[in-house]
Amino acid sequence: MTILYIILILLQACVIVYFIRRSKRPKLVAPSVPDDNTYEGIRRFALNVTAGQLKLTIPPADTFVYGVVMDWNMGETTVTLAAYITGAANMYFSTGGGITGAGKNPVVGEVAVEFVIAAQSFINRAAATTITELPAPGTVKFYLLTNKYVYAAQEQVEYLDDNSSPWLSLFEKGNQVIIEMRKEGNGVMAN
Repeated sequence: MTILYIILILLQACVIVYFIRRSKRPKLVAPSVPDDNTYEGIRRFALNVTAGQLKLTIPPADTFVYGVVMDWNMGETTVTLAAYITGAANMYFSTGGGITGAGKNPVVGEVAVEFVIAAQSFINRAAATTITELPAPGTVKFYLLTNKYVYAAQEQVEYLDDNSSPWLSLFEKGNQVIIEMRKEGNGVMAN
């Protein structure tokens, strides 16, 4: 088992190096904009981005997280953060609007990649699913996009707030992406 962990760590390190070097290139591979420009349509699109659309080649024997969609139900609105291993990152609000193309900023792209890489260690805590419903009020739902399945898990905000959640570190990584995205000039505000 330790050899497998070493191989996985080396694979993740290679991916990090690859994407850091790639982030210095001017062109970022990001999924194209969906035809259905409603919140539901954009969210559905974010959840259905494939490794092929991101131009990734993943060995079929491996289960590799290439994207994370984090839905945070804040009561009156749901915030959806979509981040991919390419550094692409977008955020949408169920009430309308959002930030798109933020991953073109190197800082945002880097924290988005870190968020997705961190999600790899959470696969065993999530369940494969074909249902991608929005979370209930007071909860956060994580969707881990892999080359095999979409994995999902839900956590109560109260457990994230009191630091007792096993999902806290991933939630914090997602929040770091949001913080960087909201800084002036890091993306385009969508209506």
